[in-house]
Amino acid sequence: MEKSLENGDILLESGTNEVEIAEFFLGSQSYGVNVAKIKEFVPYNAVSITRDLNAPRGMVGVFMLRGDLIPLIDLNVFLNLTRQDSSDRKVILVTEFNNMITGFVVDGINQIHRLTWEDLKIINPVMKQHTDRLTGSVHHQDSDILILDLEHIISEIFPVQTALKHEAFEKKIDTKPSIIEKRANKKILVVDDSSIARESIHRGLHTAGYVAIKILDNGTAAMEYIEKLTEQSKTHKQPFNNYLNLIVTDIEMPQMDGLTLCKKVRERVNVEIPIIIFSSLITEQMTLKCKSVGASGYATKPNIGQLVERMDSALNIINE
Repeated sequence: MEKSLENGDILLESGTNEVEIAEFFLGSQSYGVNVAKIKEFVPYNAVSITRDLNAPRGMVGVFMLRGDLIPLIDLNVFLNLTRQDSSDRKVILVTEFNNMITGFVVDGINQIHRLTWEDLKIINPVMKQHTDRLTGSVHHQDSDILILDLEHIISEIFPVQTALKHEAFEKKIDTKPSIIEKRANKKILVVDDSSIARESIHRGLHTAGYVAIKILDNGTAAMEYIEKLTEQSKTHKQPFNNYLNLIVTDIEMPQMDGLTLCKKVRERVNVEIPIIIFSSLITEQMTLKCKSVGASGYATKPNIGQLVERMDSALNIINE
């Protein structure tokens, strides 16, 4: 039976640092993905696959789902893992993020776990050099669940399309010299756990003229940094915006998610600093969550042009 998650089987309150992780198997190893990215589960043997011999490594082909052709990726093949012979448990995770619907073949689904982002441990930096496809891990009931970075995987499978998409978004950035000069004076904090996202954001913001950028990889580190700046502001009796003008944050991050970060900044920092949520999970429901925690705006990854527009608006760059 197909399992639909389009309307959200479990609704989480915004800013509580909770997350729903769907645990699945590839061979004997448990992996996980944020339920917010999953539209539904479809039995592998319930779909007809059109195979493409020229498809990138790991891409099985495409399959039809309610009139839409969806690319299908076999994670065992892509990750060079030992294949699971039994096909009766195989499931397709139909995901939606970055305005793209994709199917991922896995060996089986275990269950959905309600956790907090504090339960997700950041991958050891030494190990991370070889595992950019992972964003973290969770130890749950005597097993380690590795959290896959599906955005990174998509960018590896479709590098040309991903690059062209980034270029198209960057071309929409207003690069008038007068505007770039105004942006250069703004101090920006970027918070994102994905290395590929951080590189993309950094490049795009530099193109726009936002060059005073501090980049951190999780919400906890960001909150500590913001509180440190708050203390410096008080100690030196200087306006907070002498130290920081705007925050850009992802939603999914180990230790503290972006919605919780936004909520804590609004509760603890006695200044209305603009906060822009930049995430692959932006939907109508998610925009309501962003507003509920006090976000100033939101933009959908990987649309860097849209992000710059939101930043310009929040900072009154165009109207200054």
